[in-house]
Amino acid sequence: MMEKDEEKLLSRRRMEKWIKIFLAFLAFVWLCTIISKSIYVSGLPRVRTDTASKKYVEHVVRTDGIVTAGGEIAVNTQAGLRVDKIFVQQGDEVQAGDVLFTIDTADLAELVSAKETELSKLECNLSDWQVNAVIDAQQKEVAILWAKEDYETADKETAVAKERAKEALEKAEAALGRHLADTVPYTADNARREAWDAYHDWVNKGYSISDKIAAKEREIQDLEEQLAELENRTGKNDVKDMETDGQAKVLSGAAGGLAEDSGGENTADNANEAGGDTEGNTVGTENSDTDVHTGNHDEETNTGDIDQDTETNNVEIDEESNTDDTGSTDTEIDNTGNTDGPHTGNEGSDINQPAPVIKEHQSQNTADEEKRVELLNKIKKANQELLALRDQLTKHDRDAVTQPDYSAEEAEYDAWQNTKLTLEENVQHAKESYQDASYTREVTLRQKLREIASAETTSRADSTAALCELDIKQVQKQIERLRAISQQKGEIRAEQDGIVSKIQIEVGSRTSDTAALLLTDPLRPCQFKFSITKEEGKYVHLNDTVEVKLNGQSKATEITVDYFTENTQGGYDILCMLPEHMGQPGLSGTVQKSVQGEIQELTLPVEAVFEETGTFYIYTLNEKEGILGSEYYAEKIKVQIKDRNDRYAAIESGTISKDTKVITYATEELKQGQSVRPQEK
Repeated sequence: MMEKDEEKLLSRRRMEKWIKIFLAFLAFVWLCTIISKSIYVSGLPRVRTDTASKKYVEHVVRTDGIVTAGGEIAVNTQAGLRVDKIFVQQGDEVQAGDVLFTIDTADLAELVSAKETELSKLECNLSDWQVNAVIDAQQKEVAILWAKEDYETADKETAVAKERAKEALEKAEAALGRHLADTVPYTADNARREAWDAYHDWVNKGYSISDKIAAKEREIQDLEEQLAELENRTGKNDVKDMETDGQAKVLSGAAGGLAEDSGGENTADNANEAGGDTEGNTVGTENSDTDVHTGNHDEETNTGDIDQDTETNNVEIDEESNTDDTGSTDTEIDNTGNTDGPHTGNEGSDINQPAPVIKEHQSQNTADEEKRVELLNKIKKANQELLALRDQLTKHDRDAVTQPDYSAEEAEYDAWQNTKLTLEENVQHAKESYQDASYTREVTLRQKLREIASAETTSRADSTAALCELDIKQVQKQIERLRAISQQKGEIRAEQDGIVSKIQIEVGSRTSDTAALLLTDPLRPCQFKFSITKEEGKYVHLNDTVEVKLNGQSKATEITVDYFTENTQGGYDILCMLPEHMGQPGLSGTVQKSVQGEIQELTLPVEAVFEETGTFYIYTLNEKEGILGSEYYAEKIKVQIKDRNDRYAAIESGTISKDTKVITYATEELKQGQSVRPQEK
């Protein structure tokens, strides 16, 4: 029991030890996690957040300006004077009669001398011009006389040239008229075309007849070749019929002894019928041939043709009969020699087989004979047509049409035409010469009249003398002014009270035709001038009231916007009239105007709104679960700006809620989804 208790005790101690070790391990892991998270969080950018609120977005326009004179008076003097001394500065108040600056008297004396010399030159120029005017009047009278004399001379010369050109034109026209009266015969184009058409028609007709003759000859040749082929074939058939007929007779004699008498009688009857048919065919053929050849040939030729045709037909019939008889005999012998079969009366009838064969050949001969007659008729008709065509060609050749020839007529006509063209060219040249002479006369006389008119034209208005007199008077006035300044010892004084607003001269320089000094007009109050941007121009308008505070004043004064114009920088220049006796030119100050806008539901500090290429966005603070637990990150949201000033910006509703935490400050530039560390306010 003691041992068991000790073992349990040891086991429990070991368990407690391992539990302590595990708890220590967990504590170490927790400590490492805390340290790691602290290190991770310390490296994150720190941010401050704020929520959107409901505010009025007030717009305050505040800028600096300067006091300018309400009106200015120019202090002028003679141009070109050298400044010796300047006794005032910009902003000085002067009284009437005070010396403003002085002129170098030595240089002034030289200027007076130069002006007197210039006056002498102008007087000399005026005298010369008056003398030259008298001379020009005399020269004008002489020019008029010469111009009229030149016109009369040109009138006579051009009239003679025009008359000569007219005579040459009349001669050329007369020669052309005589030539046109003496015409030459010339066949018209229509008649020539008709003659050539008649000739070509005759030639083409001859070619057509020749072609028809050649075609007809070819046709006759083809028909004769067909006839020869037919006759050749008919002759061969006659020879075959004769050979077959002989063989049939021998075989019929041999078989007659073996056959019955009735069979022999049938054979004889068939042979007689065949012979009768052959003679009939022959006679018919002879009559046909005789009729055909009687019309075209003499009796000897017709007789020869009849005999030849008869013999040929007989030969063809005999060949066919013999061929058929031979076949029948062979068949009959074969049947007789057959001892196995019984012999009847029908076996002996095979000897009579040549009769149908002869009829078949007679039908074939009749068809050939008909074809032969048809060919002969076609040849006869073709020969008659050929003779008619040859007669037509002979008549066509007798009525020959001569080929037209107009070469001699054309040569004579071409020569007449060439002469006509030459004469027409002469007329044209003469007409052009006459027109040129007429035109030259008109141009010359017109030019001479212009010269007369130019000579008689009243002289141009010349104001040289008047201008010279004006220059003389102006120089005289300048000399008087310079002498007056010299008498004042070169001092330029103020003519009335005022403040020097601008000095446009320098010591040692020469005065120009512009004002040397500008003095304020004491009768008009000063103005306050300032500029605003185009964005600020939305809140400042003409006749608006603004507050101005000049340097040295303790309180602001309300003034009205009197002048409003756009400047070259894209903004606006504004002028406001100051109260009387307030300020002096050159004094600076500050102007301000506040405009309370509409109340906005979602307003944020301007630091929370960022702009990128015309797009506005904000960063909101959100929470997510990370590796080391919960952490915060920045989310980039695009927004629409409704209104803003230098402190707040109002955004469109619906983008975020009033409870959304918006990042207003970050220790570094943020990015979308970047982890951040909130900073306590």
